[in-house]
Amino acid sequence: MPLLPGAARAADPAAEACQAWLARDAEHERLAVQWSRLEARLHREHNWMKLTRAQRRRFPECRELDDIDDRIEALSDENGALLKTLPAIVAASQIGICAKLTIVIKETKNDCEDVHSLILSILRDYRALHGDA
Repeated sequence: MPLLPGAARAADPAAEACQAWLARDAEHERLAVQWSRLEARLHREHNWMKLTRAQRRRFPECRELDDIDDRIEALSDENGALLKTLPAIVAASQIGICAKLTIVIKETKNDCEDVHSLILSILRDYRALHGDA
């Protein structure tokens, strides 16, 4: 399901780029939860952290963890590259501006609580003034 309306993305290159970033970010978050649950189960059932690498490789779940980790890394690399280009992509709509701010909010969430809160409030205020873009 698209995170941004299709017509808005087509008319706004920033909205389209942000949609791609947000979709990869959502997949990254989903995979991180999946990885965490699988690792927790392995730890609970097989004392995973105490096993050697050779012992771990005998479990089929080891390959699944590696596949998830590889995909998460690829998603992070793709989003990192796109993030570097976003400042040069001009937003042509309120949706593009809000999408860029949404990415900034996600990227600053764990870095600086005060800056994160300020940016979140800017997006909230902008949406209140201009409609829920």
